[in-house]
Amino acid sequence: MTSTTQVVGRRFLFDFGPTNQYEMHFTADDGLDVTVIADPGYPSGTLNTFTVTRTEVRPDLWMVTWTEPDTGNTVSHVQDFAAGTVWTNITDLASGAFWNLRGTITPRP
Repeated sequence: MTSTTQVVGRRFLFDFGPTNQYEMHFTADDGLDVTVIADPGYPSGTLNTFTVTRTEVRPDLWMVTWTEPDTGNTVSHVQDFAAGTVWTNITDLASGAFWNLRGTITPRP
């Protein structure tokens, strides 16, 4: 399979609503920098770097997963670049919460 949207080296806004917005910079096939734009738990501008696993489901549809090293929380995304839609599932080990969010994907300059 070959995606038409090349993500490595590019930045995207992942917008899950006014209090959950992130710039995702795919630095390598297994590298992701996440900069907080808006999040109730982190100041704007916070940068987190993750090692990720990316699995192409079909062209422009990816499953992307990672574990946050500081918290042990797990994150799973289904990223549909063709439709501009992202779904995420996040486990929060400290609280026992499980979040399911849907948002949009917008390329950034």
